[in-house]
Amino acid sequence: MIRAVFFDLGSTLWDDYPSELAYWETLSGIFARRGLAASLEQIMALVPEVIASYCPSLTRAIVWRTVGADRQLYDEVIAELVRHMLERFRDPAEFRRLNPLFDGVPVMLDLLARKYTLAVVSQNFAEAQEWMQFHGLSSYFEHTTLSGKEHMYKPDPRLFLRTCEALNVEPREVVMVGDRLDNDIWPANRLRMTTVRVLADPYRIQQPRYHCDVPDFTVEHTPELLNIVPL
Repeated sequence: MIRAVFFDLGSTLWDDYPSELAYWETLSGIFARRGLAASLEQIMALVPEVIASYCPSLTRAIVWRTVGADRQLYDEVIAELVRHMLERFRDPAEFRRLNPLFDGVPVMLDLLARKYTLAVVSQNFAEAQEWMQFHGLSSYFEHTTLSGKEHMYKPDPRLFLRTCEALNVEPREVVMVGDRLDNDIWPANRLRMTTVRVLADPYRIQQPRYHCDVPDFTVEHTPELLNIVPL
């Protein structure tokens, strides 16, 4: 019996692909100031290859490759990038512009919350708690697990188990909804959760490595979850 539904945030509840493009555009400027040749077009050309490699962080992998595995330079570039984007996302309007809510999400959450316990399990900064408020989503969720707060990162199954423990549910009683086979579907499958993959950019091109990456269900749009989870 399903008792809880866990959601990823980016590319699941809101469209963070415009945000990704903003990250990469900013990154190309940081590279240029440091004498590294990596235009936005060159960065985007790396995206399919990095996604296929199943690296947990797409942007961090691009930075690592571009700086030639120079750890000090890598740390400096990442720190500058994060500072810039977090500052930019302090403005609710700017955050919503670059991370628009998917159509139908509030209605879906309202219906689900009447029957199920809802939670977030996201590979995101601690600031994502505030970003949820920018979209008016916080009240739907009884618990939020963010990598930036827990200092653990997907696909570590402990993030999912901590959420189960906080809500007093067993993994087999949970539906996990996310866009990534590696960070969302694989760990949830290993815990015997029911898994739903959302086909969203840029990870819609990701292909299963083996059977543990295969979701129980696949949807084009997150609100289609209402056709899977009984109300």
